[in-house]
Amino acid sequence: MSTLDWIAANLGSYVLALPWTWPIMETLHFIGLVMLLGGLLVIDLRLLGYNRIIPTVASHDLLPVIYTGLTINVVTGILFFVGDPHRYFINISFQLKMLLFVFAGLNALWYQFKLSPRIDALAAGSEMPGDARLAGALSLGLWFGVLILGRLIPYLGTG
Repeated sequence: MSTLDWIAANLGSYVLALPWTWPIMETLHFIGLVMLLGGLLVIDLRLLGYNRIIPTVASHDLLPVIYTGLTINVVTGILFFVGDPHRYFINISFQLKMLLFVFAGLNALWYQFKLSPRIDALAAGSEMPGDARLAGALSLGLWFGVLILGRLIPYLGTG
């Protein structure tokens, strides 16, 4: 028995046990996505130079919303995978989505630990440094790529 067979047989049945489980997870996944991308949109557009009247540090008030959305999406995403591991594991859209997810996470860590301490000290209205603009552009591109590839999972099929 393969690992995917074991997951499907032992854990997948719990996810698929009730007829409303999957639609509820889809709804929660969408809500988490709105929280995640909505908050990131404000922060990333600020990094790109929009809304300069807002101090960068003030946009960090959205981080709890972003982290909550990310948590909801990671939990529901794992449950989707557990519910139908054979479908997801070989799906090219899912594989690319996970790759972009990893790169988006690395970009967020770069921003959090290298860029944020330096740019938080900038006054409102200041021009963002080039690496901060790059981080904002990468974040938007990667996360919207994750969104698009997630929506394409049912349509792009397998490897």
